[in-house]
Amino acid sequence: MTFESLFVGAAFVAHLAAIVMVLLYERRQPTATLAWVLSLLLLPVIGVVFWALFGITRYRRTRRRSRIAGERIDAVRQALDVGDKLDADKRAAGEDPRARGLLELGAAVASTSASPGNDVRLLVDGAVTYRAILRDVERAQHHVHVCFYIIQPDVTGRSLRDRLANLARRGVQVRVLCDAVGSARLPRDFWDPLTDAGGQAAYFSPVIRSLHRWRRRDRIDFRNHRKIVVVDGRVGFTGGINIGREYLGLDPEVGKWRDSHVRIDGPAVLSLQSTFAEDWLTATGETIDDAEHFPVPGVHADGETVQVIDSGPDSEWSPIESMYAFAIQRADQRLWITNPYFVPSPVIEEALVAAALRGVDVRLLVPQRSDHLLVELASHSYYPRLLEAGARVFLYRRGFVHAKAMVVDDWLASVGSANMDIRSFRLNFELNPFVLGQRFNQTCAAQFVEDLRHADETSLQREAARPPWERAGSSLARLLSPLL
Repeated sequence: MTFESLFVGAAFVAHLAAIVMVLLYERRQPTATLAWVLSLLLLPVIGVVFWALFGITRYRRTRRRSRIAGERIDAVRQALDVGDKLDADKRAAGEDPRARGLLELGAAVASTSASPGNDVRLLVDGAVTYRAILRDVERAQHHVHVCFYIIQPDVTGRSLRDRLANLARRGVQVRVLCDAVGSARLPRDFWDPLTDAGGQAAYFSPVIRSLHRWRRRDRIDFRNHRKIVVVDGRVGFTGGINIGREYLGLDPEVGKWRDSHVRIDGPAVLSLQSTFAEDWLTATGETIDDAEHFPVPGVHADGETVQVIDSGPDSEWSPIESMYAFAIQRADQRLWITNPYFVPSPVIEEALVAAALRGVDVRLLVPQRSDHLLVELASHSYYPRLLEAGARVFLYRRGFVHAKAMVVDDWLASVGSANMDIRSFRLNFELNPFVLGQRFNQTCAAQFVEDLRHADETSLQREAARPPWERAGSSLARLLSPLL
């Protein structure tokens, strides 16, 4: 028997074994199993490698939440009588089963609790967001915690680093966490000015370490896509904006970058702090659970109830997807969604179609041109069915819309980090605050209307008139949608 025949035989056995393993271990959904089998059949060698690196779904670690941190939050809630206030909110919501049901679902699927009495402000685009963050960061007395998926080594990244270094020299505790893949462009010595000043910087799930953990079935594409800033445990920021010149609209290839963030002042900041503490514990082994990091925050008498939902591959219930699905199913009048990567799970797709069919004003705002071709092609495959059901789809033409926002009737709005795709629902670590209250809802609705001024509405005729190669590409990309 020749070497060539032995090699071919071994490759065939390995290929067949990979397909069998996919069928045995891929338990998320049948479409994901079929997508991986198709990939293995079309790409016999490369497909096996990709499945070994990206196809094993289990995330082998315990829940990262510190038990003591959880006790700290519970003690603060009791000190504020937040539990009694939240119960009162639930009773008041008794006339509106949608709000009551959302609070109950959030309590069941999230590692953090809903909190009333929050001042929530919408921040539109990078320049406004950066100014707001830096204004509060400069006022820090005890600590500043920063987590971003992307921090670029450009003027924005260097400016943030240097300001944080100045704080560290003043004695403020500074901790910075960035994703090892999203922030891969950072040079090795980028954080030296901060660490030399006494601050700390860490990377979430470095790729090399993940490769060493492959035998434990950790995937190197389980990425931390969250954006969190916490100042003294009292003020927090989250949303869709990372740190980079493109978020200021300074990338000539992208043009204007339309994005959204939120500033929260109130008890819900403790939930942001808890999520950061979990991620920091995972990256560094350091526990953040003392009373100074979980202080009693201010409560706004006319503030809004916020349920911060953290989600990831270690979550049992796909929390953000569950919250989205519940909200969509409870919409009565309007359901306005802005999202840059629209590749919905079957649950979300069916909920949107059902909402449109029952007469809800369903509107979807997506980029006219995406920065990911496969995602753009796959997204178009979902539009015809939504349009047939009565939904409206708008293509943002003024640069790139990256905001992840949802407005439901006049009672709920959410602005966070999660895209409306399976990757954000199942594979990335994400974070979305769900805000119950008319004030924030109306602010988000007004911004949605403003964004529509820079968008073109598509139609069934327009989708049917797309070039044949685009429609064929959309059909193929949709087959891979569980993997995108």
